[in-house]
Amino acid sequence: MFGTKKAAAILAGALIGPLLPTAAQAAPAPTITLKVMGAFGSGCPKDTTDAQPNEDGTAFSLTYSAFRVYGNDYKNCKMTIRVAAPQGWTYAVTSVINRVTPDLQDKSSAKLQMNAWFTGSPWTASADNSISGPNTSLWTTMSSADTLIYAPCSQSFNLNINNTLRVNGNASSSAELLDTDTQASTIFNLSWKQC
Repeated sequence: MFGTKKAAAILAGALIGPLLPTAAQAAPAPTITLKVMGAFGSGCPKDTTDAQPNEDGTAFSLTYSAFRVYGNDYKNCKMTIRVAAPQGWTYAVTSVINRVTPDLQDKSSAKLQMNAWFTGSPWTASADNSISGPNTSLWTTMSSADTLIYAPCSQSFNLNINNTLRVNGNASSSAELLDTDTQASTIFNLSWKQC
């Protein structure tokens, strides 16, 4: 059996323990707020785009549900998204990832060109990548920031992203700007800091 003093210490610890902060009780990362202001182009017909933050606040993703290109053709989409951080926080984009599902036959190829920028901010990102067939494996491109540029506090910005996807070669070859497993097309990874 436990002695009285030892039992009292254990009881006090049990009562005080839940009041002490722990790593598991740390505040979650802030969540960015997104609103699609417009989407224009053959790669994004009406009601085929979406923008969502991820659950832990470390990124947000864009989805194109009709951005599939077949051989000897191309599609383009320019999206504008209003991006806002919660009060007291600011963010920087650390990298931009594009995910393409190809179905390329022999002697076919796909090319993805991406440009992204915030209106009124010096931040920009770009990618210009190609793959050759035969290829049916998920294709991922990434643009990393050389320098983190944090958005001014308490301001919303419009993010502009312009994607062009081309497929050359066999007419039955195709590529889709979408990871069919995760349903994400373009992912913006974020770094947060308090204002």
